[in-house]
Amino acid sequence: MQTNQLVLQELSSSDHPISGEQLARKLSVSRTAIWKAIKTLKQKGYEIESKPHVGYKYNDNGRLNEFVIRRCLTADTNKLLTFEIHDKITSTNARAKELSINSATKLPLVIIGDQQTAGYGRYGRVFSSPNTGIYLSLLLNNSSPSLNPGLLTTATATAVARTIEKKLHVEPSIKWVNDILIDETKVVGILTEGIADIESRYIKQIVVGVGINYSTDITSMSPELQQRAGSLRNFAEEYSVSRNEFIAAFLQEFFLLYPNYESGEFLTYYRAHSAVLHKKVTVTQGQYQFSGYVEQINRQGEIVLDDGTTLASGEVTKIRLS
Repeated sequence: MQTNQLVLQELSSSDHPISGEQLARKLSVSRTAIWKAIKTLKQKGYEIESKPHVGYKYNDNGRLNEFVIRRCLTADTNKLLTFEIHDKITSTNARAKELSINSATKLPLVIIGDQQTAGYGRYGRVFSSPNTGIYLSLLLNNSSPSLNPGLLTTATATAVARTIEKKLHVEPSIKWVNDILIDETKVVGILTEGIADIESRYIKQIVVGVGINYSTDITSMSPELQQRAGSLRNFAEEYSVSRNEFIAAFLQEFFLLYPNYESGEFLTYYRAHSAVLHKKVTVTQGQYQFSGYVEQINRQGEIVLDDGTTLASGEVTKIRLS
């Protein structure tokens, strides 16, 4: 690890200022090397206070920082995960799929981008990804012979919604199957993709992508997006929750659910926060459309309409009060 990263690690792990002399002694480098590392880190956007006769103190200003994320995780989750963090990336999901072909990739892998240049959502739609959001993909081994992507997506939505409630103190609603709403505007999108072995056609790995309008100023978006997009910005500022803290909290929630997500135990929470349950909806599935009253969300995470139609996938394009 380079001196810059070692210095960042030390500062990120401490609640108190650390003197240049202490850093130099611990890392076995010169005071000049410490000064240069601090200067470089500041230029990269990390907020580091320098106080004469006191030392250096790191402030979490939201700049993505693996060490801060790890510090906020429990020991078990921290030990489990490998991270890859990018200042700029085409797409975290695309990167996850690229790495899936490498047998040496250590999983679970968390890929985070400060900004995406080619972010995408369902059906290949463009996902606006300025450097104020959270763009995160998990590359996971699939240990289940009967993968239920809809159930995994609903579990992921539950993990994000719980994180929003616990950290930002606002109650979101979940639009089946993969959107999270605040005041009927979309703040989170989720995209689950499977990676199959060509010969066996078995889904050997899973990519779970999460895109969040976290500190995003909605007025900076196109007029079309402004009509349906929301942001967690006001809540994050009010409760002083940085992107790093939110990411860590989400990872904790996700890995509490993931080992047993197929049991559907989380669905009680999901149903209680559903934006479609007991509403009249129109669901588009490829070239087909289904309309009806959502009577239930079953144990597989599927919606069941009043005429008996059961849908495992699709996009809710209209929601009407019953």
